[in-house]
Parts: sequence; C-alpha cells; structure tokens
Amino acid sequence: MRRSRLLLSLALSAVTASALVAADAAPDEPIRSVRLPVLRDPQAQQTLHRMTDPVQDWVESGDPAADGYAGTVIDAWNQHADIYWKGEAPTKVQALLGANASPGFTVDVHRSPYSRAEMRAAIERFTAAVAPGAWTSIGPQEDGAAIAITYVPSKATRLTGGATTEQAYSRRAAEIAGMPVTATVEGVPAALSGSRHSDSAPYYAGAEVNTGKAAFCSTAFSGWKDGTKVLLTAGHCGGGRYYNGTGGYIGDLYAIGDGLDVGMIAINGNGADQFYDGAWSDRSGSSRHTYGAGRNNVGDLVCLSGAQSGWKCDVEVKKVDVETTNDEGTKIRPVDIAESKGGDRRAVGAKGDSGGPALANPSGANGDMEARGVIVAGRSEVSCPAGSTAHSTTCYAQVMYVPMTPVVNQMGFSIS
Repeated sequence: MRRSRLLLSLALSAVTASALVAADAAPDEPIRSVRLPVLRDPQAQQTLHRMTDPVQDWVESGDPAADGYAGTVIDAWNQHADIYWKGEAPTKVQALLGANASPGFTVDVHRSPYSRAEMRAAIERFTAAVAPGAWTSIGPQEDGAAIAITYVPSKATRLTGGATTEQAYSRRAAEIAGMPVTATVEGVPAALSGSRHSDSAPYYAGAEVNTGKAAFCSTAFSGWKDGTKVLLTAGHCGGGRYYNGTGGYIGDLYAIGDGLDVGMIAINGNGADQFYDGAWSDRSGSSRHTYGAGRNNVGDLVCLSGAQSGWKCDVEVKKVDVETTNDEGTKIRPVDIAESKGGDRRAVGAKGDSGGPALANPSGANGDMEARGVIVAGRSEVSCPAGSTAHSTTCYAQVMYVPMTPVVNQMGFSIS
C-alpha cells in the first residue's frame, strides 16, 4: 500500500494555526462518496464517445464541409446520442458513425436552426457590445436553437432598460446577438480557491496546494510541457512557489494558459498518473489511475475530486464551450458546467476545490478513469451537508471546469 497520507484540509486563510491543530486531532467519520449509477452497460459512455468523437474530430480539423455542426448530447443511460447539424448533414457524418457503430447503441442526427460557428459569432457580437457585469456566462446550446446566457438581475437593468425578467433580458440580448437567446438568472461564478493535506512526490491529482495568494487550492493532473515535469492547478490560485498543506515545497509556477485560468507547476520530483478517489477525511490515500484525456459532451457523467470536499460522482455535464468571468475578474473560455444528475441541487464543489480534476469513463466499478478537465469555479451557492467538507466553507451546486482539449492544444500539456 502507498505510504500513509494525512487527508485533512488546511482551512481557508482565516483559520488559525491552533484551529488547524485542533482539526487534525479530531476523529473523522468517513464520508461516503457517491458512485456513478449502474448502467445497462458500464462502458456505455465510452462507447458513445467512440462513436461520436470522430465526428467532432473532423469538425475540429477545420474542414469547411463540417461547418454545419452545432452540438452533441450524450445519454449513456439509454445508450443513445444526438448530433445537431444545420442543414443536411454531409454523408461523411453517417460514414463516420457507421464505421464506429456498436450493437445496441444509437446516434440520431437532427437539423438545427444555427451552426456552432454561427452561435460563436453571435456570442462574440454580444460580448463585444455588452460589459461582462451584465452577464455571468454565455455559450451555445447543443441543439443549435439559441445561445444561452446567465445574468444577475441587479446588474442587467441598464441593458434591459430597467426590466429584470428573463423574458425581457432574452429579447434585448437577442437583438444584440442577432439570434435567439435563452436567458437564466444565475449568480456570478466564484473562484474555488480556499485535503489531501500533505501530498508529496509522486504527486496525485486532488491534493492540497497553496501559495502566498491562495489559502489553499487543489491539484489536477501531472504531465509534461517542453520536457519539464508539471502539475496542473487553477491559474487564479497564485504564482511563485507552491506548497502542500504542511509547508512542503512542491515547485514553482511554470506557465499560465491565456484565458484558461489553468496554471502549471514545475514540480520538485515526479508526478503520478493517479488521483485521489476518497472522501476528504479518507486517511488511507485511496486512489486510482488515469489513462488519458478526453472531450466532454452535454449529458456526460463525470466525477470531481477536490481537496476541500473530496470525491463526488453522479455529476452531469449541462453545458460545454461556455465563456465566463469569475468573482475575481478572471475571464475564462472555454469552461464546461456540471451539476448533480437529476437537478437536486446537491453540493458538488466547495471553496478549496479550485484546480482539482474532473474525470469520467471508469473502466469498471472502481476502475481507471479519463482526465476531463481542471476545476476553476463554482456557482449556485447551497448548504454544505454536515461533515462533507474538511472545514467550514462555501459549497456550490454547479462546478465549472476547463476541458482538457485546450489545455493540451493551447498549453502544450501532455498527461502522464
């Protein structure tokens, strides 16, 4: 068994050293993590991605013939996926789906009013004309019917001429964007800086990290950039030197992703292709292996691992390719948004989880998982269930994470 690790979080910056000692000494009851639901086929999500990812790979290749693509939605429970396309989908779409078909799984291609490219152009028109304070997040709808915008009513009155209803906001935003808008009242995303307390080399994802700026954050995946061994975390967590919860030196800031809010730490030692999959209070160092990086689609089920709130699954991707600005003024694009499956507003993240990993596609009930992103923000404040976090903090029903695709392509990151 790997060496014992003290999995107790440092408090937020307001917590004193004496309080930390007292917390360390207190007995902790393990908090049960939520597991992914049992599907008819445990590999359903992976299978659907193997069928639909080649279509998205073609879209991302820049081939003009793929310009009509709007979005993809995964429904692993029913072993089904939907792809949306403006106009008649090219024959290559069905050819790619047919070449990767799997018995018992279906993919339907639907016509959409707008393409992804048209929705992105509309988003750029809107964000160029409207100050960020008048909106909190903006992104395309996967069905290609509209763009989706969230806003805080008190900050939108100048845009709408005094009205604060979602209908009034949608109408005015649509005039500016030049296409239909679905508007929803929602708060400003909060940066989740705030354990896996004493992590050391080889470094795991989901452990505590802190700097002079952040009382603490969490770590994500280890890997390489330009031949340097690096560890991912959230960019807003600070810079300079990084330490674990007991003051152990981890490494120095190596790179920040432009507009991604993802930072790379040049680590003092090796990284491990492992992540913590236990509750924050799990002292055994329970962990699993990561086997690569994958893309996210609406409908995917993911798991999250943070130093403050531990391991949570049964979390569903609700939006992808969204642009937002957090409460620290950091602009981030793209982010994917996930919340508890079923919309029960269960707490899925907390302050202190920033920088932690999002993962998906377990190979078996407790199997290896695929890297999906780096947690950067939370939204929709909810009560923290008793004992669910390492310390008193703020919990959220939505978590935003930067997907792995731009981390790999823009930042030059290669996962361990």
